[in-house]
Amino acid sequence: MTSIHHNFRPLSKGAARLCALALLLALSIQTSATNLPLAPPASVGMSARQLARIDSAVADSIAKNELPGGVVLIARRGRVVWRKAYGSRALLPVREAMTTDTIFDLASLTKIIATATSIMILVERGQLRLSDPVSLYLPELKGESRDRITIEELMLHRSGYAPDFDLSEKWSGYDEAMKRLAAEPLRNPPDTRFVYSDINYIVLGEVVHRVSGMTLDEFARRNIFEPLGMRETGFRPRAELRPRIAPTETKRAAGNYLGGVGDKTSTGDEWLRGEVHDPTSY
Repeated sequence: MTSIHHNFRPLSKGAARLCALALLLALSIQTSATNLPLAPPASVGMSARQLARIDSAVADSIAKNELPGGVVLIARRGRVVWRKAYGSRALLPVREAMTTDTIFDLASLTKIIATATSIMILVERGQLRLSDPVSLYLPELKGESRDRITIEELMLHRSGYAPDFDLSEKWSGYDEAMKRLAAEPLRNPPDTRFVYSDINYIVLGEVVHRVSGMTLDEFARRNIFEPLGMRETGFRPRAELRPRIAPTETKRAAGNYLGGVGDKTSTGDEWLRGEVHDPTSY
């Protein structure tokens, strides 16, 4: 899909690591960090001089058009030693300055933070085992060796599924996805190759649904985000949070899959802010 910052160059390794750190921290500990005390770096065994290099590292990446902006938060031993916003969270239709409370899209980190964690909670509770065949919970996944796929193989991307569903034919909706899942063939025998696949985690999300009786987003909210005080992390951002969400791409780009359903010429309403990127959801 087209990014809103399509003219940016690939990130250097250092910038990529910094962005990954900023993304995780900004979303996963933002609420908690606001309650942590600020402290001089030396008080927790860190170097203020070394931390000061962050400014130039981020500024250099912004100047090279590797990223529009970012948030860096560093905490140690329960104290925040660095929390700072840089650059912009949006460039179009008008520039928006980055803020320390900007909310970012977790994208495929959702697989780890929500889906995999939910599965492991169910494992801890004794409601499923990693060695269980997925067909034990989704009986429609049988035939062509699919009944051999285990929960663990799905989590490790060793199920044999393709990277994603075939999107050459236009379709939409979760129910339709489940129908297609039942007919989706394997591309490799289970546990023979690593192939990163969205399908694996779609299956795992449905396992959470059928075992717990809750949709993945509800289960994650009740069992992960709320207990950890992550009040601004979730699948469906509240309306009042949307102005703080960093936009990711245009509805035009996402809507291209469905022949322009998302094609708009307006300004602010053209951008996705906390909305699903999956074009089949339009």
